[in-house]
Amino acid sequence: MRTDQYSTLISRPFRITGTFLLICSLSFHAFAQLEVPGPIVLEGATPEQRQILGLADPQTLDAAISLGALRATTVSYTQLQGTADLTGTLVPAPDAYTIGLIVTALTAEANLPDPTLDLNGLGQRPIVKQGGLPLDSADLLPGIPVRLVYDGAQFQLISSGALPCPSGLVAVGREYCVATHPNNAVTFFEANRACAVKGTRLCTLSEWAHACYTIPAFLGTVTTAEWVDHAANDNSGAKLVGAGNNGQDDVPGTGCHFGAQSPPYTPFRYRCCSHR
Repeated sequence: MRTDQYSTLISRPFRITGTFLLICSLSFHAFAQLEVPGPIVLEGATPEQRQILGLADPQTLDAAISLGALRATTVSYTQLQGTADLTGTLVPAPDAYTIGLIVTALTAEANLPDPTLDLNGLGQRPIVKQGGLPLDSADLLPGIPVRLVYDGAQFQLISSGALPCPSGLVAVGREYCVATHPNNAVTFFEANRACAVKGTRLCTLSEWAHACYTIPAFLGTVTTAEWVDHAANDNSGAKLVGAGNNGQDDVPGTGCHFGAQSPPYTPFRYRCCSHR
């Protein structure tokens, strides 16, 4: 037996009973390339007989694509190189930039301000974010995938890039970061000022409670009640958390629920949060 390679043009719809293999393996080996301008109707008796197998990732723009390749964003994913004039390669290569072209990308380095993007040598185009504003430095970070869409003139960033947490803080989801340990006891006003000096802010009540329930090691760091930036019940008090045993007992430092307030000049521990 020998291996033959066939290229067949089908000019009208056709029906197949059984399993259709793009790469067939019978009593001999054959590699077939089919160009089908009309629908393929599969009429096998079982689901296993009504399937097309052996589709490789497409290499040309008119090639068929499998569900697996679509799910893996094979045709729209690229690694970006550079920091100012970014470059990437899509496979198969597009003939031109088209409106609505969506690209999923991963950068090798943090970008410089006002970057551009060139895909497959089609030319540099600006990358902008919400409001049509140019990207700031480090809006694209290594290891964090982003999604871009071409609008006819530029690539718009349509995904949010989460920045890393400052030193001493850990991420609580994609929205904010929280300090891993509380700071020494100070007044409410001193706590606010100390967080601001670090470029952060005093955690809100909901942020503190969410971190307490979400991070397994968090509650072990709560030894006394802590200040939070939340409205108190009267003008002479400020809000505390970690002062209730899940809302049942007022035992400082034993639960994730708040349960007390105190005059703002009374020293208590605190921890800072920041947006991502």
